[in-house]
Amino acid sequence: MRFVVMTAVMVFSACATTQVVRDDGPTPVVAKYGEKVIRLSEVDAKVADELGKLQEQIFELRSEAAERIAIEALVSAKAKAAGVSEDEWLAKNVEAGGDEPGETEMRALFEKARARLPPEVTFEDVKPQLKQAVQREVRAKRAREVFTRLKKEAGYAVVLEGPVKPRKTVDATGPTRGGKNAKVVIVEFADFECPYCSKAHDTVMRVLKTYGDKVRIVFKHYPLSFHPKAPQAAEATACADEQGKFWELHDSLFESQEIELDALKMQAKLVGVDEAKFASCLESGRSTAVVKRDLAAGQAAGVSGTPAFFVNGFMLSGAQPEEAFAKLIDAELARLGE
Repeated sequence: MRFVVMTAVMVFSACATTQVVRDDGPTPVVAKYGEKVIRLSEVDAKVADELGKLQEQIFELRSEAAERIAIEALVSAKAKAAGVSEDEWLAKNVEAGGDEPGETEMRALFEKARARLPPEVTFEDVKPQLKQAVQREVRAKRAREVFTRLKKEAGYAVVLEGPVKPRKTVDATGPTRGGKNAKVVIVEFADFECPYCSKAHDTVMRVLKTYGDKVRIVFKHYPLSFHPKAPQAAEATACADEQGKFWELHDSLFESQEIELDALKMQAKLVGVDEAKFASCLESGRSTAVVKRDLAAGQAAGVSGTPAFFVNGFMLSGAQPEEAFAKLIDAELARLGE
């Protein structure tokens, strides 16, 4: 039971925040040299970002542990009321049911993974693994739904106060989608070679569907140094943007995860980009300036990995669940009277 619960509620990212160091007078001495001393306030100021990350991780760990404790107790109560063991209750309500994965689902997953597989590997070769992967995803989704319902019925809420998150000033220029006059702006820094960014893309699309014109998404390029194909993919979408096709190519790349040069050109063609102009843009290298500008903006905002989001300046780091976005968006809409 504990494994199922932990898998369903695990959070895979932590926010990087900058903590404000208070000046309440002399703080404890950490070190000294000669006639001088180094105080705790100086040390904390020097490593403010790192301390912020640790404090946020501690908060997330405590919140996750509390959630697991609550879910385990709620499942136990349900099982007892049904006169069965906890494992039997989970098997019936979470693990059982659902049709066998369809050929279409498995082939779609294969196409997304193809770029990371040896070229000689065929769909039939990995069909059993694809079936298991689809089934795991279905069970995980069902577990989240069941546990969310249990928590809602019980009135579960985290009352532990988390670290104060600073509102950062972030450059919000770039390709946008959503409401033009939205009061909630989400600036996303992402890398087309990053699998977590691809996962986050699905979440962002759900957020847009939920909030409609109340939110606006701004995309910023942040190709990581250890992803060799990412810069070229970023430049390709910047070139597509010159023809008003940024989002079409953006969505295609995240869905396919195929970003070799030939694949970039093929997908650009399929979304309606003029091939000659696209090739000319790539060869000229002029879109490099766009990518460098976005990288600089991310570094200035404290981005250290992808994906990274800023919801009206509040940072969300990693492939966060939709609930994490909703919490910040709802708070901002309430603050702004929306």
